[in-house]
Amino acid sequence: MKKYALTAMILTMIAGVCAALIASVNLFTAPIIKKNNEEKKARLCQEIFETYAAEQSQIITEDFTSDSIEEIIVSYDAEGTFLGFIYTVKGSNGYGEIKLLLGITKEEKLAGIQFITNGQSFASETNTHLENQYKNDMTESDVDNMDLSNPDVTAGATYASKLIRSLVKVAFADVKTRGNQEGGIK
Repeated sequence: MKKYALTAMILTMIAGVCAALIASVNLFTAPIIKKNNEEKKARLCQEIFETYAAEQSQIITEDFTSDSIEEIIVSYDAEGTFLGFIYTVKGSNGYGEIKLLLGITKEEKLAGIQFITNGQSFASETNTHLENQYKNDMTESDVDNMDLSNPDVTAGATYASKLIRSLVKVAFADVKTRGNQEGGIK
């Protein structure tokens, strides 16, 4: 019996030391990871709206029209001119999660879409679909009428293409509730 108690005590101490090491590493790496993610997001926002200025823009983190929306950035340029909205949207299906950053101009046209994460098991096909199907200046009607039966997006990636379209439609629907007035907030 002593043998089992000693083994249990040793394993408990090893687990405690490991937990302390993991917590210590997290303490030092968490701020670095957060900073890197913020820099990546700012870079992606500038790819969507070339003249995007983070310091002029406003972040909305609540009162969304859909659970798929995580955040909305009311985007301005350095001179304070309203550019449109940048949405952080996410969804998942049986093949994994997708998180997108997508911009919609004040004229309610697509300004660009960027993956934040692509956890789909058919990730390369999903990337190809996004790059080939979604073009700047697309309207909500263009997205609605998109043909997803294209051989390039069939198979397991079909589910990802439908998920992407549903996320884009969620953003377009939200823009309509906000209006396209200066600042876009009612």
